[in-house]
Amino acid sequence: MFDLDGTLYDSSHIGARLIFSRPLEAGLLFAERKTRKSLVGADYGQAEAYYREYFSRLSHTAHKPEDLLRAWYFDSFMPGMCQVLKKYYCPRPGLSELFEKLTRKSRKFAVYSDYPLVAERLRALGLNTEDCGLLYGPENFGAQKPAARPFLSIAEAMGISPGEILVVGDREDTDGAGAAAAGMGFIRIKTDKDWELFQSPSQG
Repeated sequence: MFDLDGTLYDSSHIGARLIFSRPLEAGLLFAERKTRKSLVGADYGQAEAYYREYFSRLSHTAHKPEDLLRAWYFDSFMPGMCQVLKKYYCPRPGLSELFEKLTRKSRKFAVYSDYPLVAERLRALGLNTEDCGLLYGPENFGAQKPAARPFLSIAEAMGISPGEILVVGDREDTDGAGAAAAGMGFIRIKTDKDWELFQSPSQG
């Protein structure tokens, strides 16, 4: 089971590039990141319940109406992320060949991300989604890593015992903790990331 951002590609400087691509939305980007951090490990059981809570918290942080923020998130922020990926990033060396080999050999695998538009982001990286296994995002579970249920649900969908699954990710606190909670193995991919840029100036 593969994480996406920071794992399938080196996400160095992505925070800065997202900000520079939409400087007028910097305040919303900071608020989005703060909101996401506040929901680490949350599990609301289904997508709409998760998004209701997400946009409620984002509205409180950004001081803007929820419906406006929902439109911004799905119509601007996420498509903007795809554009940044397409312009600046590519899969890690050998990843396409690995996925093609796994597909040819009928090996079951999945990509699980905390952000939506998983297929669109994979295509933005230049990957063929038909060779990327099963694809999952928050819209599938209404949860955020490291909640265990999505990991266990993916194992069930693949028909594989959790103990036989290896999670590949770049973060111990989300990918690794989720794998541990689900009884799965974990291997960490090291990458230089600057998501820490997504904190408000008052936070230092």
